[in-house]
Amino acid sequence: MKKADTKALSVLTAVLSSASLTAIAQPADNRSATIEEVIVTAQKVEESLQDTPVSVSAFGAEDLQQIGVSEAKDVANFTPGLTMRKQSASQDNYAIGIRSVASGETALAIDPTVGIYQDGVYIARSTGAAFDIVDLKRIEVLRGPQGTLFGRNTIGGAINVVTEKPKGEFAFRQAVTYAARDSRSYHTTVDTPAWGNVAAKFSMRTAKHDGQNESIYTGEQLGNGESQAYRLAVNWVPSETVMVDYVYDKSDRQSNTATTQLVHVRPTYASPSSPTYGGQYYVDAAAGASADRLSKLYMTSSDVDETASDIDGHAVTVSWDWAENSTVKSISSYRDWTSLSRATEFGSFPVTFGTVYDLSGTYGPVFTPVPGGTLLPIFAAQRNSFQKQLTQEFQVVGTMFSEFLNYNVGLYYFEEQADEDNPQSFILPTCLAASAVCTPGNPGFNATLIGTASLIGRPDFAYSTDNKSLALYGQFTLNVAPDLDLTFGYRWTKDDKETTLTNGFGNPSTVQTFVDDNDWTKFTPSFTADYRFSDEISTYFRIATGYRSGGYNVRASTEADFRTPFDEENILSYELGVKSDLFDRKLRLNAAVYHTEYEDRQVAQFSAGSGGASTNIVNAGENVVDGFEIEAVYLPFIGARVITTYSYIDVDHKEFITTKVNPVTGFPVGNSNVDIAGNGALDNTYAPQHQASLALEYTFAPKEWGQLTLRVDTTFTDEISFHPQLNLYDESNEHQLVNARATITEIPAFMDGTLTVAAWGKNLENKEYRDFGIDFGQLGFAVSNWGELRSWGLDFIYQFNR
Repeated sequence: MKKADTKALSVLTAVLSSASLTAIAQPADNRSATIEEVIVTAQKVEESLQDTPVSVSAFGAEDLQQIGVSEAKDVANFTPGLTMRKQSASQDNYAIGIRSVASGETALAIDPTVGIYQDGVYIARSTGAAFDIVDLKRIEVLRGPQGTLFGRNTIGGAINVVTEKPKGEFAFRQAVTYAARDSRSYHTTVDTPAWGNVAAKFSMRTAKHDGQNESIYTGEQLGNGESQAYRLAVNWVPSETVMVDYVYDKSDRQSNTATTQLVHVRPTYASPSSPTYGGQYYVDAAAGASADRLSKLYMTSSDVDETASDIDGHAVTVSWDWAENSTVKSISSYRDWTSLSRATEFGSFPVTFGTVYDLSGTYGPVFTPVPGGTLLPIFAAQRNSFQKQLTQEFQVVGTMFSEFLNYNVGLYYFEEQADEDNPQSFILPTCLAASAVCTPGNPGFNATLIGTASLIGRPDFAYSTDNKSLALYGQFTLNVAPDLDLTFGYRWTKDDKETTLTNGFGNPSTVQTFVDDNDWTKFTPSFTADYRFSDEISTYFRIATGYRSGGYNVRASTEADFRTPFDEENILSYELGVKSDLFDRKLRLNAAVYHTEYEDRQVAQFSAGSGGASTNIVNAGENVVDGFEIEAVYLPFIGARVITTYSYIDVDHKEFITTKVNPVTGFPVGNSNVDIAGNGALDNTYAPQHQASLALEYTFAPKEWGQLTLRVDTTFTDEISFHPQLNLYDESNEHQLVNARATITEIPAFMDGTLTVAAWGKNLENKEYRDFGIDFGQLGFAVSNWGELRSWGLDFIYQFNR
């Protein structure tokens, strides 16, 4: 343990030992016999979860603490229909899906399908979205299209992150966590007393963790990282009708990402009998690949600052109660994100002299032999990314006609600039990289190159995009009867995009810069009928449409592919839900069944060859998604709580027009797009068919020394694929995880403060499972990331409120 960590734990031990444990009156039993009300802002106003006619999961502060949440993805396993996974070669990028509406494309010109919001501010990119969140108050996950109230492209749903506001009185909170693999974090929060009508809160969180793997070459750790996050919140109430909130947040993360394991090398590349045989290099790579999790990887880079991600955000929210039943709100924000990856590799292997030739110019003229003993990565990439966004939203929320009409109307503007430079180098069998040298009779024929590999370098792969979006939206609820509400919603959206691509499409001597632009306009309405059978049971029926704008293929392999934009995609969703608090509010049972029709679905069509690893987005066709979800909370007796969730997702592809790929060889089958729906090659991409969780909690009656809560939970995730066709070698199998936690709260401590101590363990059965994967097709290999092995930790939280 580091010296600083030892000192911090010693201070906390002193705090605990100084607690006043003298005999005092037994505290009153504070455990509730009924399920508490949960307040959400899923419809942009604060209301009870049970009164919100939307399929939404909400995690309050206590739930977030029991789960152990520090970033948004930590709630995914406990949310029906939601998947959030870290992508390969990254600790900062998410692949997010809700009800099979998903996207794993990291290109900054491709819009996500699920919107992430922090305190009402839309975060446009899932790349870089895995930032540390301090002062978490609540996370809400809304399923289904949410465009009538939330920002652009939320066709799958929205993740709404809500943070704590200043309290207006002095408060101090210090949290320290020490965990397995020398992980440690420190979280400090200070609330200032109100200065007149101004209050502030400052928070800081720093964290470090070691990796789970080692380099087979150096013995150094792989996958370690560190982060720093800061947040300043200021609340100003200049009058009884006006309130201003300003928030500045900053997140800096550094990490080593050399943890993506080579799981498969195609036999046709490593077999001497194949005409595309790649020689000894591929034989060695195949020997180093494993379908099982390895603790030592064939990686050369182990620096913790291999990848850096920096975020700065500013947000100003002004609320004005301009009439008795109406509020005008302005939300202004600016956010920029910078990311640098110095070296991404998926395994490096030594060169036997005369078996790998250089086509990149690194070691000399074309076809210079790479020196023997050189460690060459099978695929390597650098990345320099930048994105900045400006958003402005105006809302008017209120009621009219003695609350017969509730309304929420708004104007939304979004502006974004993003650019990325992504040079690549990789290995290919020479006969694929330069087929002429392997063709007898061709002037360039060279028989000695048959059965060898070549190093290809593609340094020119850069793009930028300038996006603007304007939207008018509204939602109107009519209280047509005492127990019946009808809600009509709409959104009109106009997206303008200008995209620039610099590429030689496989030929460095023909590098050019191409510019193109287009715009898309869409009207997306919704309708909801909400009927309350009683104070305990209500039901709703919702019809919603969703839209995701089109765009340009910045990973295109030809100029024509780039200049041909893909179209927008559209969703029509039908949902029937029920919300209930039964048995004197001892059982909360919420359920929904839905039917979604997906048209012009944007699908990544992977292409790999001498031009590099490329992706073209195509409008593949139509599919239908049917499913249902259940969330339940049950209090069998005082102190006990049972929480369970379940989701079922079935995807039926009606039409899927794309280039057919042989998943075994990785090569296209034919030269044209065909309809491959119904051939059995398509799985629930990013969507497990079955997903479930179960948590058991028991809170003991409070004692003079504190209150003990015990929790054990288990989560189940069905198999997931990450590509509609190339899914044989990187699929994530079904897995079940078990976690446990013991927490003592309200321990008396010095200065009349309280101490919380918790011990926890995750993945207690030490299950090995794939968390994400990519099959690189024609490049000849597949890679996977693995989930975290068994871990444990100790939390210490001191809190003082004046």
